[in-house]
Amino acid sequence: MEREIRNVTLDDMKLSYEVYGEGNTVILCFHGNGRSAEDFRFLARKTRKIISVHLFLHGFSTFSPTRIHDDLITTEHVEKLLEKLLTKEKVNNFHWVAYSQGGRFTLSAFPAFAHRVKSMFLIAPDGLDDNNFYSWSQRQWWTRKLFKRWVEKPEELMKISRGLAKVKIIHPKLVTFLDFYTSDQEKFKMAYKTWSAFRDLRPSNEEVKHVLDKHSINFNMIIGAHDKIITSKSATQFLEKIDQSEALKIIPYGHDIFKPHIEKELLALMPFEDFD
Repeated sequence: MEREIRNVTLDDMKLSYEVYGEGNTVILCFHGNGRSAEDFRFLARKTRKIISVHLFLHGFSTFSPTRIHDDLITTEHVEKLLEKLLTKEKVNNFHWVAYSQGGRFTLSAFPAFAHRVKSMFLIAPDGLDDNNFYSWSQRQWWTRKLFKRWVEKPEELMKISRGLAKVKIIHPKLVTFLDFYTSDQEKFKMAYKTWSAFRDLRPSNEEVKHVLDKHSINFNMIIGAHDKIITSKSATQFLEKIDQSEALKIIPYGHDIFKPHIEKELLALMPFEDFD
């Protein structure tokens, strides 16, 4: 299926997205950190229009470099850009699919669009816990300064984190999390930039719960049983807070699930109702 890139803009921000198909059933997709909008091409069908967004710092979406540290991307920015996108594409109602960091964008903006969302499938979404180490450290100037240094010296970070885990100051899972990113310097640089630039995107559990109580939405969360980054425990705790415990679906994989042999399982867990 042909790849087509389209854009919407707001001030210095350009949000790019890909469109596959022209069907009446619209699926809006947000990819993860270090991933591509093309991850969702496997959802395409003749009856569907797939709108797959490029997150900032990925693909063709751009903003002023100053937004990595100051004048950060906010939920309001995301909402305004999405409204422009939906207006441009003449979309009234849609299904929403998001993976990993795309889940942080999605959960932040979701309350503003809930009345138009028919179903939501969050795959290992970021943004479930605003009080964990990952979210807390985003908001500390000194941790951001340290991570900027460690982007150039990842071996120093791993040595320190393993030592802290050994004396039980930090959890071993945090070491696994850091090792995942520091194993590839370009991936680590990207992670640092997005970690810094997107730190003001903070989903509200109360708002998410409120709109789910108000609207009839098929809400789902898919988590890998062996995921060390977005764990089934964190997903369960989040879903309990928003009264959606039955939304959890666990599959026997880790965090990296966009692989050909897993696509069929994902499709089976995401039945999209066609629009007239």
